[in-house]
Amino acid sequence: MNHRVAVLSFSRIARDRRVLRQCDLLAELGAEPVVIGYGSTGESVGHSHRFWPTPQPDLAHRLKTVLRQLPAHLGVSAALAGFWMRPEYRWALDQLRRSGCTLVLANDWPALVVAARWKAESGGLVHYDTHEFATLEFDERRSWRVIYKPYVTHLERMAIGAADQVSTVGPKLAEALQEHYRLPETPLVVRNTPEQIALPPEQPTAWPLRLLYHGQVLEDRGLEALIDSIPLWQTRHRLTIRGDGNAAYIDRLRRRVAETGAQAQVSFEPAVPPGEVMSLAAAQADIGVHFTPLETKQRHFSLPNKLFEYIGAGLAVAVSPGADLRRIVEAYGLGVVSADAGSRAVADAINGLTQPAVVAYRRNARLAALELCWEHEREILRESFRSMLERSGARCERHSAQ
Repeated sequence: MNHRVAVLSFSRIARDRRVLRQCDLLAELGAEPVVIGYGSTGESVGHSHRFWPTPQPDLAHRLKTVLRQLPAHLGVSAALAGFWMRPEYRWALDQLRRSGCTLVLANDWPALVVAARWKAESGGLVHYDTHEFATLEFDERRSWRVIYKPYVTHLERMAIGAADQVSTVGPKLAEALQEHYRLPETPLVVRNTPEQIALPPEQPTAWPLRLLYHGQVLEDRGLEALIDSIPLWQTRHRLTIRGDGNAAYIDRLRRRVAETGAQAQVSFEPAVPPGEVMSLAAAQADIGVHFTPLETKQRHFSLPNKLFEYIGAGLAVAVSPGADLRRIVEAYGLGVVSADAGSRAVADAINGLTQPAVVAYRRNARLAALELCWEHEREILRESFRSMLERSGARCERHSAQ
């Protein structure tokens, strides 16, 4: 039987690597993905794509969002009423009804709410893939806690019981979700790992070290503390910050570097195409850094793509003590974990490195890259999808026989 599977995500599908991987894997298994989400004319996702124009977060959009979400303080009924005011959610539900699908893969909580409504009407199956702990996502922001948190708390709690399978991006997050919602099983863990690359022969590790931060240059990535730590380094290592971000923010970081007197040790570079990220890291760095702040519980669940990209490039790593970050680094012997995300602790972690230790960490990374890769995670997801497709097919056969 050729299954049609709806893959629903309120993200820009053409740029959402996790969702695109789901679609490709479903197609490998003989299913027909029907992709429903944000997009624009001319964007190709390689599968049937039904798209709603990507929202533009202007002032009017933000005001409408506040008006929809604030009433959630009154309870779940008010939250639901606000949710269904959004036209793209009503459109997505209509697309599911018309799709002829018997299985929906719902990415993140808004898609889950839509899928739960579809399931109540159709009796189909739902796989819920949550990329964050939704009720804690921006808990460090007071406005988010006041406006958004009650809304998502009511809706995810109401809808998650409709999920026949739950998956997420990291083990500590999976454990927390099971405890929070009293799920019958721990969610499946499918990490956001990169495809393997062919690494060059092992190269000598430089001293002073070549440190690399790559990825989006944003205010919540701990870059201020990293820069402030430089005057405390006992060796004049070099740091490259490679990525795109708000120009005004990057200028502020440049001024911060100048204030530390470390201009000769720090370089800023633009982002490179995704296919070049790891090969460039492998050629030009010794250690990848990610000292993310840990003000909220959600941050402790963070397992950013860049961690696995550093490992896949054969780099040692230095990270802040998030629960899953620590688990990966210590389990595989990949580098150092700072005591906290402050500049003093960052400097202490970097000062604790020695050239022989970094050589060993890099060798361990090359071995870990054989497991911490999409080729490995894909098989975990493949088994889950195969099981869900079999269940969906059996349900269809029962209905046909009636």
